[in-house]
Amino acid sequence: MMTRSVLETTARTFYGEIQNINTNLVDWVPVDGAPGNYIKVLTIDEKRHRVDFLFKQDPHGEFPKHNHNCTAVAFTLEGLWGYREGEELMFPGCFSYEPAGTIHTPYSTEKGMVVYASFQGSG
Repeated sequence: MMTRSVLETTARTFYGEIQNINTNLVDWVPVDGAPGNYIKVLTIDEKRHRVDFLFKQDPHGEFPKHNHNCTAVAFTLEGLWGYREGEELMFPGCFSYEPAGTIHTPYSTEKGMVVYASFQGSG
């Protein structure tokens, strides 16, 4: 769902140096095909096949069922959310690990959600 054009217009490409990013200065970008879902791409490391970003979902939102060809991780910063395929809810401080190929449908409760997320690996 994250297109190359979104990555190119919002991210900083990582070249091996330390980067400090004020995320308040990065705009939320709507995710194509997923109303109520937004990203702030923070870094792209093409050499290591890694993208770091913030992901936000409106209250009572849902992201379409999908999978990744890479590992994805998420650390909950705000709100309450879960996967339609499971029973647990994640709250601030919770960490989620999605192995490559896992099919999932993230959704949020009345609080919406914001997570730090990272895609790691080719694909």
